[in-house]
Amino acid sequence: MPIAPLLQRFVDDELNRSADLISRTLASTLEQLRQPRDSLLTASEKKHYFEVVQVLQQNQALYQRSFVETLRKLVLADLAPQATGLPGAGPLSPGGLELMDETRVESDIEISRAIQQIDTGAEWELRELQTFTSTLRGQAHVTAESNPLRPQSYARALWQAATAMPITPVQQAILLRVSATVIAGLLRMSFAAACTRLESAGVTPGIYRTVVIVPGSGRDEPPEMDVTRPGALDGLMRSMPGGITGPSSGGGGGGSGGGAEIKRRLTMPTASPALEQALLRVEELLRRMPATALGGMGAGAPQAPRLAQHRAELMATAAETVDRQIIELLSRLFETILSDPSLPRGVHAVIARLQVSALRIALLDPSMLDAYDHPVWVLMDRIVNATTAYPQASDPRLAALLTFCEALVGDMASETPQDTALYRRSISRLDSFLAEQLHQQQHQAQAAVDALTRAEQAEQLQRNLSGRLVEQMVPIQTSSVIRRFVTVTWARVLAEAVLHFGDQNEQTAGYLKAVDELLWSLKLPGHPQSRQRLVTLLPGLLQRLRAGMALIDVPTAEQQNVLDELMKVHSEALRPGPRSAPAPVEEELSPEEIVRRMREEVAVEPEPLDGSGFSDSLIDLASMETVPAALMNAEHATEPGEDPNDWVKHMAVGQRYRVFLHGAWSQVQLLWRSEQNHFFLFAGETAQHTHSVSLRALERLRQAELLGPLHAHSLIQRAVDGMLRNLARSS
Repeated sequence: MPIAPLLQRFVDDELNRSADLISRTLASTLEQLRQPRDSLLTASEKKHYFEVVQVLQQNQALYQRSFVETLRKLVLADLAPQATGLPGAGPLSPGGLELMDETRVESDIEISRAIQQIDTGAEWELRELQTFTSTLRGQAHVTAESNPLRPQSYARALWQAATAMPITPVQQAILLRVSATVIAGLLRMSFAAACTRLESAGVTPGIYRTVVIVPGSGRDEPPEMDVTRPGALDGLMRSMPGGITGPSSGGGGGGSGGGAEIKRRLTMPTASPALEQALLRVEELLRRMPATALGGMGAGAPQAPRLAQHRAELMATAAETVDRQIIELLSRLFETILSDPSLPRGVHAVIARLQVSALRIALLDPSMLDAYDHPVWVLMDRIVNATTAYPQASDPRLAALLTFCEALVGDMASETPQDTALYRRSISRLDSFLAEQLHQQQHQAQAAVDALTRAEQAEQLQRNLSGRLVEQMVPIQTSSVIRRFVTVTWARVLAEAVLHFGDQNEQTAGYLKAVDELLWSLKLPGHPQSRQRLVTLLPGLLQRLRAGMALIDVPTAEQQNVLDELMKVHSEALRPGPRSAPAPVEEELSPEEIVRRMREEVAVEPEPLDGSGFSDSLIDLASMETVPAALMNAEHATEPGEDPNDWVKHMAVGQRYRVFLHGAWSQVQLLWRSEQNHFFLFAGETAQHTHSVSLRALERLRQAELLGPLHAHSLIQRAVDGMLRNLARSS
């Protein structure tokens, strides 16, 4: 879709002002870092601030350039995603999957906090700016998505600038926190000034037209009305205009009049002839309307016929009060659902085709308004949830799903009778299609599954080997460098050799032999024959040690550190005469206590055997462009009493989730979880892209409320909430 010239000029103007914005941000950030306050820096971070200031002063140009370039890429990608592409997204790499572990998600948590800081600090100015950008995009209604200048883009640009600095990760986090606090205030003034310029240019803010609150928009707040409560929908129906005003019990039952209406609905086999004729006319309009019109939600596009447009005609043909109430409720619910601009274009057509069928069942089946999990609601919920999981319009998975759904509702329209059983059969057909689609994605991701399976096997093997080496090191007194090398690094070498070469391979046997030789050399008996044997042994031992460290890509500096430490030990062992006694221990420890302390000292969490880890791309996600202020709480992020570990363990294959990765929300589907539940593989927002995340990383994200179900509430709950809010706004 071409970009409106006015919108393009506005974005270009704001991007041209970003250099001045980051310059002022940098100046204030340096001032804040020179005078740290407890509210900005924790006690453990204060010691780093001096070095951050020094590095920033020396690299001001690099910092500002990184911010400006990244912000431009992010904003332009959001403005025209199909033309520019999303930063960080790349093709599937068969050679190296990259694992998102708990260490790496900490940066995402920092970015999410920065987004929250900016979003909260400039909340009202952002809302006002959205009214103007919606007009510039030619939208009939105001949406947050209309504004390409989003808090997440500024936060990610700040993080990119921070990571460009030659400082430690802790110091980068400090820099991001302080700069986000500073830029939030500057953006508040910048957004306000932008609104003034647009208004002076004659742009009419969209708020003066219409604001539609769509289902699923905004924060995950408590529902306006809990539709899971028995009788809630029936009680809502009775509150519709022209309804029964008598008291109801629990929102579900009415007075004697209500009982008579329900009894009539239970015994009446069909709708009245006049009402049935009106329904047929609406149904015929839907059948003859082109698919492009049915799905139109863009500016100037024709909209699908809706029950709301024929509400007066339908209600005029309804002889009973309860029928008029049902028509009123259903037409308003469908109006709310079909007004959701976040739905993929073709989904509006599918849902629109179900309007008359759903109304027929509601008129004749009291249970539809007695239970939120009625098959009518369930089918629509699954269609919407499945299609909204694919935000890219060009995604072949979305195209296949929409084609199936269009055929499904077409078949439903031609069947008689239109009853609950028809919807149950349709749910089964949809579930079968989704299961087959999941199976295809799992098959396409088999290479990633194999890599993760091998990684888990390597991790388990490494744990076992590390435990055995810890036991063997108990009687040996040596430095922590050598102890860690034996129990951690060499355990990785042995695990990699077994998996790569096989346990019977000569090279693997050589690495195993090196363990015996190394441990013997660390407790060398003090007589000439032993020293002579060590002299003979050392060349081959050192060669195997170097080869083993190269096998797992141990950094050169770390290799040299280990070899230097071994040289000290062996030089002492080769010196004639009595060797110096080891330093006396402060206390006598039992063998069990020694093992316990060594296990605590040794990092038994193995690192990924492949240096690049395991996941192909971690790209952007979802319609939420910020972390809502109500969502983020660093200390108490999860619900009271919820165990993040238990929540993650119950994540089911095939289910869809939203997760905050690489500085943005992403919609993902769980394809696979490893046998030991250490690794999880997700399908991404575009076909052929997967994301692999460790168990601990998911637990950390859940704890920070950066991982959750794709939709916190069902479609009918979101529709009821949207309808009630729109009614309240119009009243």
